[in-house]
Amino acid sequence: MPLYPIDIEKRLKALQRQARHEAEGAPYVIYALLDPGEPGLQFAEGPFNGIPFYVGQSCEIECRLGRHFRKSQKLNPDSQMVHRHIARLFAIGRLPRLAILETAQTRSQSLMAELRWGQRLMRDGYELANTSPDIGRIMGVEELTAWLDFRRSSMLASEAAREGIVIVHTCTCGHVNRWIDPADYVACWPKRLRVSKIASRTQQCPGCGEDCEWWLDDRELLASRFGPSYLNTCSSLALRRA
Repeated sequence: MPLYPIDIEKRLKALQRQARHEAEGAPYVIYALLDPGEPGLQFAEGPFNGIPFYVGQSCEIECRLGRHFRKSQKLNPDSQMVHRHIARLFAIGRLPRLAILETAQTRSQSLMAELRWGQRLMRDGYELANTSPDIGRIMGVEELTAWLDFRRSSMLASEAAREGIVIVHTCTCGHVNRWIDPADYVACWPKRLRVSKIASRTQQCPGCGEDCEWWLDDRELLASRFGPSYLNTCSSLALRRA
């Protein structure tokens, strides 16, 4: 028997309280959504009181859960697999459960933990509704680094500033690399400014006018190589040009 919207909303609030309690104020949360199985089914002692069908990470776990539930009630042709799975549970009178897998202090740690947990659960035989193909394959160091840069490019500038992430522009014509510090943009740009936006706005090489290739690096590591004054000079020049 399908669930009434009021039942779904009650369940959502219960899961949000659980997440708030178990996250204990951590900046980032890695979580799994669980299928409760058939009514009355008892699970063996272990970390999950259900069958994991999705792994995610978020810096706003309560809002993320709300989006999962509300999108599952308004499916469309572009709806993600996770929302279709939740909608199927709603249709047969069941409610998803939540497992907080771990917490993290930075977005980079959170993304890596999400990948690690996803791969672990798939190795254990669980079928996940995650759409990313990267969870299901083994990556070498270089490929993993590129994957992490791709995922971190959607970080907010404020998140990147807290982690010490720096954008590095490499000119294909051989001009000197440029370092862009997202921290320089936090105070004077919109709050939802993302790293990818900063990179695209500062991508043009001042030497040849061509668009540079860019990647992400750690500010402290670069400062140890080239000195903080040089890094600050590069960031200030790029900020004025932007």
